[in-house]
Amino acid sequence: MRKQEFLTLLDKYLNGETSIEEEELLSKFHATYRHNEHLDDSFFTEDRRLEILSKIESRIGTHQVKVYNWRHWASIAAAVLITLSGITYYYQRWNTTTHQQIANNAENVLPGKNKALLKLANGTIITLDDSDPNTRTVLEEKGLTIQKNKDGQLLYVLRDDHTTNLMGNNTIETPRGGQYEVVLPDGTHVWLNSESSLSYNLNFKKQRKVLLKGEAYFEVAKKKVPFIVQNAIQEIRVLGTHFNVNSYQDDAYSQTTLLEGQVAISTLNKDREQPILMRPNFSLSTHNTSGTSTQSEADIESVMAWKNGYFQFDDERLSTILRVIARWYDVHVDYNSLPNTRYTLQISKHVRLSDVLTMLEKTGPVKFQFQQQMLAAEK
Repeated sequence: MRKQEFLTLLDKYLNGETSIEEEELLSKFHATYRHNEHLDDSFFTEDRRLEILSKIESRIGTHQVKVYNWRHWASIAAAVLITLSGITYYYQRWNTTTHQQIANNAENVLPGKNKALLKLANGTIITLDDSDPNTRTVLEEKGLTIQKNKDGQLLYVLRDDHTTNLMGNNTIETPRGGQYEVVLPDGTHVWLNSESSLSYNLNFKKQRKVLLKGEAYFEVAKKKVPFIVQNAIQEIRVLGTHFNVNSYQDDAYSQTTLLEGQVAISTLNKDREQPILMRPNFSLSTHNTSGTSTQSEADIESVMAWKNGYFQFDDERLSTILRVIARWYDVHVDYNSLPNTRYTLQISKHVRLSDVLTMLEKTGPVKFQFQQQMLAAEK
């Protein structure tokens, strides 16, 4: 989108004249802003910034209680202004007092990034990050090559006519504040969210099975051999499909969401005659203690937000939201201090913690304190 096209669309947006298609176009433009080197502080003149800010403030003033969904003009307009005019500039002019309450401590907490540890079968540990943007060979041995490409993917290349002593179990782990993508020997793509791990044997000819802790999105390569994902309470069996698994042990439920294809889910350590078959665009939530399961229609956009570079919550409890944020920013939360309020919002994962907290303060009745990596709500 060219500059003038964007400015015209933004004017329509602020005046409430955009169609749904135009709002989606503006949202996509915002989602990709960080890859566009031409968007800097010169994109708007000072007068233009103040004009847009005035429109946002005047209309937010009539919606103090309502929390915005992702298509609501105020949420996207605010996000766009943050993106193009500078986050600190915008929030300081919008409400200097609120921003300063958390800025001194939370301003220096940066968002997570691509980083992980790879543990090989022989005990070797390899650090993976974006410090080297070029394609490089992480390890090369007879019959096996492991590469990190320029897109940040970890790639396994196995030769059929050779074997290696590294053919045992490998594990890739992402820390709090990290995420990573791995392409398994069969061509399956896996995106790991923060504080997650994936263990797998490199010999995928006999069995394609991985052990998951945390959250991951799978795009499984189609093969005759079933692909199995096992977590602490479930076994998910597929042939070739796209699905997301969220199975953090500190959450009450594990959730599997199917985007396309078909999966069969069996609950471990529980007598069940038949596995549960899922349809696309549905989620299966299983209680991590009792093992009881419920299947419902999925909000795919919210489920996949973490992979697509943003946080999105639809009428979620503040405690649930902050649990996700804490993993990404590697901070701790005093959950006992939180009010029992719900939020609906969308914000980029690539902003500082202070900006996320300020957005929450602006969209609900909460004020935050942040000291020594501990986040709490003011009493």
